[in-house]
Amino acid sequence: MEIADARVDDDDLGPLVAKGRDADVFALGTDRVVRRLRRPFDLVPEAEVMEHVRQAGYPVPRVWRVGPGEMVLERVEGPTMADDLARRPWRAARHGRVLAGLHTTLHQISAPSTVRPHRVEGPAVLHLDLHPQNVILGPGGPIVIDWSNARRGLGAADVADVWVVLAALGREPDAPGSLVARVQGAIVDRVEPAVRRRLVAAFLAEAGRDEAAAVLAAAAEHRLSDGNVRDHERQRIEALVAEQAEQAE
Repeated sequence: MEIADARVDDDDLGPLVAKGRDADVFALGTDRVVRRLRRPFDLVPEAEVMEHVRQAGYPVPRVWRVGPGEMVLERVEGPTMADDLARRPWRAARHGRVLAGLHTTLHQISAPSTVRPHRVEGPAVLHLDLHPQNVILGPGGPIVIDWSNARRGLGAADVADVWVVLAALGREPDAPGSLVARVQGAIVDRVEPAVRRRLVAAFLAEAGRDEAAAVLAAAAEHRLSDGNVRDHERQRIEALVAEQAEQAE
Protein backbone atom coordinates (compact mmCIF):
# COMPACT_ATOMS: atom_id res chain seq x y z
CA MET A 1 0.00 0.00 0.00
CA GLU A 2 1.45 3.31 -1.13
CA ILE A 3 1.03 6.43 1.01
CA ALA A 4 1.34 9.46 -1.24
CA ASP A 5 1.64 13.20 -0.63
CA ALA A 6 -0.53 14.13 -3.63
CA ARG A 7 -3.91 13.19 -5.02
CA VAL A 8 -4.53 11.34 -8.24
CA ASP A 9 -4.53 13.88 -11.08
CA ASP A 10 -8.09 14.96 -11.92
CA ASP A 11 -7.41 14.27 -15.59
CA ASP A 12 -6.86 10.59 -14.75
CA LEU A 13 -10.24 10.17 -13.07
CA GLY A 14 -12.91 8.25 -14.95
CA PRO A 15 -16.70 8.49 -14.63
CA LEU A 16 -18.44 8.91 -11.29
CA VAL A 17 -19.25 5.40 -10.03
CA ALA A 18 -20.99 6.19 -6.75
CA LYS A 19 -21.89 9.14 -4.57
CA GLY A 20 -22.09 8.88 -0.78
CA ARG A 21 -22.71 11.20 2.12
CA ASP A 22 -19.05 12.16 2.55
CA ALA A 23 -17.31 10.97 -0.60
CA ASP A 24 -17.47 10.49 -4.34
CA VAL A 25 -16.16 7.37 -6.05
CA PHE A 26 -14.60 7.64 -9.50
CA ALA A 27 -13.41 4.95 -11.88
CA LEU A 28 -9.64 4.71 -12.32
CA GLY A 29 -8.96 2.51 -15.29
CA THR A 30 -10.93 -0.72 -15.43
CA ASP A 31 -9.98 -2.38 -12.15
CA ARG A 32 -9.62 0.42 -9.60
CA VAL A 33 -11.62 3.29 -8.14
CA VAL A 34 -10.77 6.49 -6.31
CA ARG A 35 -12.82 7.21 -3.21
CA ARG A 36 -12.40 10.96 -2.66
CA LEU A 37 -13.68 12.74 0.42
CA ARG A 38 -15.32 16.14 0.13
CA ARG A 39 -13.57 17.32 3.29
CA PRO A 40 -9.90 16.77 4.18
CA PHE A 41 -9.44 13.76 6.45
CA ASP A 42 -6.61 11.34 7.15
CA LEU A 43 -7.58 8.00 5.60
CA VAL A 44 -4.39 6.16 6.56
CA PRO A 45 -5.86 4.59 9.76
CA GLU A 46 -8.87 3.28 7.82
CA ALA A 47 -6.63 1.92 5.07
CA GLU A 48 -4.40 0.21 7.64
CA VAL A 49 -7.38 -1.58 9.20
CA MET A 50 -8.53 -2.70 5.75
CA GLU A 51 -5.09 -4.02 4.91
CA HIS A 52 -4.87 -5.74 8.31
CA VAL A 53 -8.10 -7.69 7.81
CA ARG A 54 -7.30 -8.38 4.15
CA GLN A 55 -4.01 -9.98 5.17
CA ALA A 56 -6.03 -12.14 7.56
CA GLY A 57 -8.12 -13.35 4.62
CA TYR A 58 -11.17 -11.19 5.17
CA PRO A 59 -13.15 -10.09 2.07
CA VAL A 60 -12.34 -6.41 1.68
CA PRO A 61 -11.21 -4.37 -1.34
CA ARG A 62 -7.46 -4.04 -1.65
CA VAL A 63 -6.11 -0.56 -0.92
CA TRP A 64 -3.52 0.38 -3.52
CA ARG A 65 -2.80 3.95 -2.55
CA VAL A 66 -3.74 6.55 0.06
CA GLY A 67 -3.39 10.25 -0.68
CA PRO A 68 -4.69 13.41 0.98
CA GLY A 69 -8.40 12.78 1.51
CA GLU A 70 -8.59 9.92 -0.97
CA MET A 71 -8.04 6.21 -1.35
CA VAL A 72 -7.36 4.14 -4.48
CA LEU A 73 -9.15 0.83 -4.11
CA GLU A 74 -9.71 -2.40 -5.97
CA ARG A 75 -12.92 -2.10 -7.99
CA VAL A 76 -15.62 -4.59 -7.00
CA GLU A 77 -18.56 -5.07 -9.35
CA GLY A 78 -21.97 -6.04 -8.07
CA PRO A 79 -25.05 -4.81 -6.20
CA THR A 80 -25.08 -4.12 -2.50
CA MET A 81 -26.86 -6.61 -0.28
CA ALA A 82 -29.45 -3.88 0.39
CA ASP A 83 -30.12 -3.45 -3.33
CA ASP A 84 -30.48 -7.20 -3.83
CA LEU A 85 -32.80 -7.41 -0.82
CA ALA A 86 -34.97 -4.68 -2.31
CA ARG A 87 -35.27 -6.60 -5.58
CA ARG A 88 -35.58 -10.06 -4.02
CA PRO A 89 -37.08 -9.70 -0.55
CA TRP A 90 -37.57 -13.45 -0.22
CA ARG A 91 -33.81 -13.63 0.35
CA ALA A 92 -34.07 -11.77 3.68
CA ALA A 93 -33.23 -14.74 5.90
CA ARG A 94 -30.43 -15.85 3.60
CA HIS A 95 -28.89 -12.39 3.61
CA GLY A 96 -29.23 -12.21 7.38
CA ARG A 97 -27.22 -15.40 7.73
CA VAL A 98 -24.56 -14.17 5.29
CA LEU A 99 -24.30 -10.91 7.22
CA ALA A 100 -23.93 -12.84 10.47
CA GLY A 101 -21.16 -14.92 8.95
CA LEU A 102 -19.29 -11.79 7.93
CA HIS A 103 -19.50 -10.54 11.51
CA THR A 104 -18.43 -13.84 13.03
CA THR A 105 -15.42 -14.13 10.73
CA LEU A 106 -14.37 -10.52 11.31
CA HIS A 107 -14.54 -10.82 15.08
CA GLN A 108 -12.06 -13.67 15.01
CA ILE A 109 -9.41 -11.18 13.84
CA SER A 110 -7.50 -9.44 16.62
CA ALA A 111 -7.23 -5.69 16.24
CA PRO A 112 -3.89 -3.88 16.33
CA SER A 113 -3.37 -1.79 19.44
CA THR A 114 -3.38 1.35 17.27
CA VAL A 115 -7.07 0.92 16.38
CA ARG A 116 -9.39 3.18 18.37
CA PRO A 117 -11.15 1.36 21.23
CA HIS A 118 -14.90 0.91 21.53
CA ARG A 119 -16.54 1.55 24.90
CA VAL A 120 -17.27 -2.19 25.07
CA GLU A 121 -13.73 -3.47 25.53
CA GLY A 122 -12.46 -6.47 23.63
CA PRO A 123 -9.71 -7.73 21.30
CA ALA A 124 -11.52 -7.92 17.97
CA VAL A 125 -11.73 -5.71 14.91
CA LEU A 126 -15.18 -4.10 14.79
CA HIS A 127 -16.56 -2.55 11.61
CA LEU A 128 -19.43 -0.61 13.24
CA ASP A 129 -21.35 -0.12 10.01
CA LEU A 130 -21.51 -3.71 8.77
CA HIS A 131 -25.09 -3.59 7.53
CA PRO A 132 -26.50 -4.59 4.09
CA GLN A 133 -25.64 -1.30 2.39
CA ASN A 134 -21.94 -1.87 3.06
CA VAL A 135 -21.79 -5.39 1.64
CA ILE A 136 -21.19 -5.70 -2.12
CA LEU A 137 -22.26 -9.01 -3.62
CA GLY A 138 -19.28 -9.43 -5.90
CA PRO A 139 -18.66 -12.22 -8.44
CA GLY A 140 -16.49 -14.08 -5.94
CA GLY A 141 -18.69 -13.52 -2.91
CA PRO A 142 -19.58 -10.71 -0.50
CA ILE A 143 -17.10 -7.86 -0.03
CA VAL A 144 -17.27 -5.45 2.94
CA ILE A 145 -16.70 -1.74 2.30
CA ASP A 146 -16.61 1.56 4.25
CA TRP A 147 -14.32 0.98 7.23
CA SER A 148 -14.30 4.56 8.50
CA ASN A 149 -15.88 3.64 11.86
CA ALA A 150 -13.62 0.67 12.65
CA ARG A 151 -12.80 0.12 16.33
CA ARG A 152 -11.23 -2.43 18.66
CA GLY A 153 -13.68 -4.11 21.01
CA LEU A 154 -16.02 -6.99 21.76
CA GLY A 155 -17.57 -8.61 18.70
CA ALA A 156 -21.06 -8.56 20.24
CA ALA A 157 -20.95 -4.76 20.19
CA ASP A 158 -20.65 -4.84 16.40
CA VAL A 159 -23.66 -7.15 16.16
CA ALA A 160 -25.61 -4.90 18.53
CA ASP A 161 -24.72 -1.88 16.41
CA VAL A 162 -26.41 -3.42 13.35
CA TRP A 163 -29.45 -4.22 15.50
CA VAL A 164 -29.55 -0.58 16.63
CA VAL A 165 -29.12 0.86 13.12
CA LEU A 166 -31.85 -1.30 11.60
CA ALA A 167 -34.19 -0.49 14.49
CA ALA A 168 -33.64 3.23 13.85
CA LEU A 169 -34.65 3.06 10.21
CA GLY A 170 -37.82 4.83 9.20
CA ARG A 171 -38.49 7.54 6.68
CA GLU A 172 -38.64 11.12 7.88
CA PRO A 173 -39.11 13.76 5.14
CA ASP A 174 -36.25 16.14 4.48
CA ALA A 175 -33.78 14.58 6.88
CA PRO A 176 -30.34 14.83 5.21
CA GLY A 177 -27.45 13.44 7.20
CA SER A 178 -29.59 11.11 9.30
CA LEU A 179 -28.94 7.44 9.93
CA VAL A 180 -31.39 6.80 7.11
CA ALA A 181 -29.19 8.85 4.81
CA ARG A 182 -26.14 6.94 6.02
CA VAL A 183 -27.69 3.72 4.86
CA GLN A 184 -28.69 5.71 1.74
CA GLY A 185 -32.36 4.89 2.17
CA ALA A 186 -31.97 1.63 0.25
CA ILE A 187 -33.52 -0.49 2.97
CA VAL A 188 -36.05 2.10 4.09
CA ASP A 189 -37.44 3.10 0.71
CA ARG A 190 -37.76 -0.25 -0.97
CA VAL A 191 -37.93 -3.00 1.64
CA GLU A 192 -41.01 -3.57 3.73
CA PRO A 193 -40.68 -3.55 7.54
CA ALA A 194 -41.70 -7.21 7.67
CA VAL A 195 -38.77 -8.09 5.39
CA ARG A 196 -36.39 -6.11 7.59
CA ARG A 197 -37.69 -8.00 10.61
CA ARG A 198 -36.92 -11.32 8.93
CA LEU A 199 -33.46 -10.06 8.05
CA VAL A 200 -32.76 -8.98 11.63
CA ALA A 201 -34.19 -12.18 13.11
CA ALA A 202 -32.01 -14.40 10.91
CA PHE A 203 -28.98 -12.20 11.53
CA LEU A 204 -29.30 -12.25 15.32
CA ALA A 205 -30.07 -15.97 15.43
CA GLU A 206 -26.74 -16.67 13.71
CA ALA A 207 -24.61 -13.85 15.15
CA GLY A 208 -25.67 -14.22 18.79
CA ARG A 209 -28.78 -12.43 19.98
CA ASP A 210 -28.18 -12.95 23.71
CA GLU A 211 -24.61 -11.68 23.53
CA ALA A 212 -25.72 -8.64 21.53
CA ALA A 213 -28.59 -7.94 23.93
CA ALA A 214 -26.13 -7.91 26.84
CA VAL A 215 -24.24 -4.97 25.31
CA LEU A 216 -27.14 -3.35 23.47
CA ALA A 217 -27.36 -0.34 25.79
CA ALA A 218 -23.65 0.42 25.38
CA ALA A 219 -23.85 -0.03 21.61
CA ALA A 220 -26.84 2.31 21.49
CA GLU A 221 -25.01 4.89 23.57
CA HIS A 222 -22.08 4.75 21.17
CA ARG A 223 -24.38 5.16 18.17
CA LEU A 224 -26.34 7.98 19.80
CA SER A 225 -23.11 9.92 20.27
CA ASP A 226 -23.14 10.42 16.48
CA GLY A 227 -24.32 13.96 15.85
CA ASN A 228 -26.14 12.82 12.70
CA VAL A 229 -28.74 10.86 14.66
CA ARG A 230 -32.13 12.52 14.32
CA ASP A 231 -34.80 12.81 17.01
CA HIS A 232 -37.08 10.16 15.52
CA GLU A 233 -34.15 7.76 15.21
CA ARG A 234 -33.11 8.42 18.80
CA GLN A 235 -36.64 7.58 19.91
CA ARG A 236 -36.60 4.28 18.02
CA ILE A 237 -33.19 3.33 19.42
CA GLU A 238 -34.22 4.17 22.97
CA ALA A 239 -37.44 2.19 22.52
CA LEU A 240 -35.44 -0.86 21.37
CA VAL A 241 -33.14 -0.65 24.40
CA ALA A 242 -36.10 -0.25 26.78
CA GLU A 243 -37.94 -3.18 25.18
CA GLN A 244 -34.94 -5.49 25.48
CA ALA A 245 -34.29 -4.40 29.07
CA GLU A 246 -37.89 -5.20 29.96
CA GLN A 247 -37.65 -8.63 28.35
CA ALA A 248 -34.49 -9.37 30.32
CA GLU A 249 -36.20 -8.74 33.67
